[in-house]
Amino acid sequence: MGRNNQQRRAAKRRERLRSGSSDTATGGYRFASDAYGGGSWATSQIGEEELLRHQANQTLKEQIALAGRVERSAFLAQLIQSWLASQSVRQQRILDEQMSLRFMALLASLWEHGWQPADLVHAARRLDGRSTAMMAALITGQAHRTQAFERAPKPWLSQLRAAERDAAAAQLMAGSIPTVFLAAAAQVQAGSALVDAWTTVLRLASLLQQLPTLPRLVDPPSAWGKSRERRPAPSDSDRARVLTKIRGLLAKAEATAYAAEAEALTAKAQHLMTRHAIDEALLHAHDDEPVDVISFRVHISAPYPGEKVSLLNQVALANRCRLIWLEQFAIATLVGTPVDVDQVELLFTSLLVQATRAMVEAGASRPGSFDRSASFRRSFLVSYAVRIGERLTESADRAASSYGTELVPVMQRQAEAVDQVFERLFPNTYQVGSGHQYSQRGWQAGREAADRASLVVGRLAAS
Repeated sequence: MGRNNQQRRAAKRRERLRSGSSDTATGGYRFASDAYGGGSWATSQIGEEELLRHQANQTLKEQIALAGRVERSAFLAQLIQSWLASQSVRQQRILDEQMSLRFMALLASLWEHGWQPADLVHAARRLDGRSTAMMAALITGQAHRTQAFERAPKPWLSQLRAAERDAAAAQLMAGSIPTVFLAAAAQVQAGSALVDAWTTVLRLASLLQQLPTLPRLVDPPSAWGKSRERRPAPSDSDRARVLTKIRGLLAKAEATAYAAEAEALTAKAQHLMTRHAIDEALLHAHDDEPVDVISFRVHISAPYPGEKVSLLNQVALANRCRLIWLEQFAIATLVGTPVDVDQVELLFTSLLVQATRAMVEAGASRPGSFDRSASFRRSFLVSYAVRIGERLTESADRAASSYGTELVPVMQRQAEAVDQVFERLFPNTYQVGSGHQYSQRGWQAGREAADRASLVVGRLAAS
C-alpha cells in the first residue's frame, strides 16, 4: 500500500471517530462509534484522544450491560469500584464526557419515540431518588442547550420547569453549565461518592436503553419551530374560571379534617364538573369543526399502583374518557375532550387524597395490625373505586337527563371522536383483571367510605 493511501485511510478513521456512526448519533449529539471495524489502532495515526474516546465507549457499553444484569445495588457498586480503580483520572473524565453525550443522544431519541420529560422522571423514580434527580438534571441540561425553554409548547414547558426544580433541589444545576453536562462529576460535586455517582449513571443508562416506544401524544422537539408562539393565557374564559373554582373546592376538601365538610366540598366540585362539561359540549354542538380530543398521561405512584389506577378508571368512565394502563411503568393515558380530561385529573387527585386518608383512619379504628395490612388496603382502594364509579355514573346520568333529548346526539358525536382517537393511538389493547385476593373487611370499609362521599346535581352556576 502506498504512503498516500495510508494517509487517506488514517484521515478517514479520524473523521469517523470524531463524527460517530449514524446509528449512535441522534439529535445532533455525537460520540465515538461503538462498532468501528478494520485497521490498526495506532496512536500515531488516529491520535491518542480519539483512541481513548473509542475505548471509553466500548467500556461504557459493557458496563451499562452489566448494570442491567446485576440486580443487587451493593454488588453492582463493588464491581464499579473495582472498574474505576483501573481507570486513570484522565480516563474517568473521558468516560464521563462520552457517557453524558450518550445520555443526550438517548433523550433525543426517546422524545422521537413518544416519551415526554415527566414520563422519564417518573420512570427513573422507580429506581431510586438519586436516579430521579439525575434524570431531571439531564433533561434540564439538554433543554438549556437546545433552547427548549424558549421553543417548547406549553404542556412540554411545564414538564421542563418541574424537572428544573427537581434538579435544583438536588443541587444538580445542569442549566448553568455551558458545555456538555458531566453526569458523574455533577453528582460528586453535589456530595455523592464517585462509586455511587457511577452506579446511578449506569443503572439509569441501562433503564433508558430498554424503554419501549410509546404512542406520540405531542410533537417532539424536532417538530418545533425556532421560537414558541406566545399567546396571552385565557384567564378570563369561562373554562378557566370554572376550573379555578373546582381546584379551590377540592383543595379545601383535601385540607379539612372533617369528613362531612370534605364530602360536601367534593360533591359541589363534581356538580360543577358535570354541568360544565355538558354546557361546553352543547356550546360547540353546531360547530363544523371536529370534536377536540386530547391525550394525557397520568403517573401513578407506589404503593398499590394497580388499585389506584382502578379509581382513575372509574372516574374516567363516569366522565366520558377512556384509559389505557402501562403497568410496567405505572403510567396511565387518558383520552377525552380537554374539559373532561382536565376534570378527571382534578377529581382523581382529590379523591385519591381523601381515599388514602379514609383508608388510614379505617385501618387504625380497630386494635391489631390486620386492618393496616396490604390485603386490607388493596381491598379498601378497589372497593372505594367501584362504589365511587357507581355514584359518579348515577350523578352524570341524572345531570344528562335534565337537559332532555337535545344532549343525546351531542354526546354521541363526542364519544365517537374519543373512540376514534383512542383506537388510533392504541390499536392493540385488551382487558386486564387483578390477580389479588381482597379481604372482606377492607372491601366493606372502602364501600362505606365511598358511600359517605355523597354527590349532588344542579345547574352550573354563573358565578
